[in-house]
Amino acid sequence: MITIAFFWVGENVDIPASLVKSVRLVMGQKVNLVQLTNLETKRIEGVTSVHRFQLSSKIMIARLEAYSFYKPETDEVFFCDADCLFINELSLPYEKGNGIYLSKRQNDFKLNHDYPEYYEEFVNKTANQVMPFLFGALATKGNQQMFFNDLLLTCLRLPERFHRWYGDQYSLYLNTKSKSGNYFMLEPNTHQYVIKEPLLIKKLQNLYENNVQMLHFKGPNTKLLLEQALMLLIFFYDELKKS
Repeated sequence: MITIAFFWVGENVDIPASLVKSVRLVMGQKVNLVQLTNLETKRIEGVTSVHRFQLSSKIMIARLEAYSFYKPETDEVFFCDADCLFINELSLPYEKGNGIYLSKRQNDFKLNHDYPEYYEEFVNKTANQVMPFLFGALATKGNQQMFFNDLLLTCLRLPERFHRWYGDQYSLYLNTKSKSGNYFMLEPNTHQYVIKEPLLIKKLQNLYENNVQMLHFKGPNTKLLLEQALMLLIFFYDELKKS
């Protein structure tokens, strides 16, 4: 059995609740679904288990702490962002062996080094130069706790602004550049397909038929896009059962 793990802290759990509903709709009880969180955030209905930790108030540090402190129950783990939906069963290229499975950034762009605060490391840099891998879909096979421990230590050594923004992706870049390891690539358009606009039924059907497995919602209206897409997904699967 594979584990799907996600991190979320906060009083409002509508976004991760949509993720959990999509997992159970598409995969039922075939996966071990784990919520990683702090001591206060409520349990999300549908998860297999909740792992609570005393976490930093800085969101980047808290996320890396949760990944580092978590001791997986299975040999294979897929870590994903909470603002995602599964539309097909998860299938990963674990035949490549033990190691870290990363998602390479697809769209490069020049970074605004003044947003949301000044980052001297990003002056005249593009996203691919300093954050070539995304943290929204990351898989492991075998015991990889040391990998996350190293990421946490790297982030803690960075200026405090990285503890608020960008710390996970920038630490990942620094560690993969400087430390040896078994790194493999996921297929971005299969395991982390980005959606920035309302999902339509024809688009969903096309993605489903092309074995896209997880949609990652981006933009200022993420919560609304997720809720709309989940309703469409439920309708879509109802129709599949009838056919």
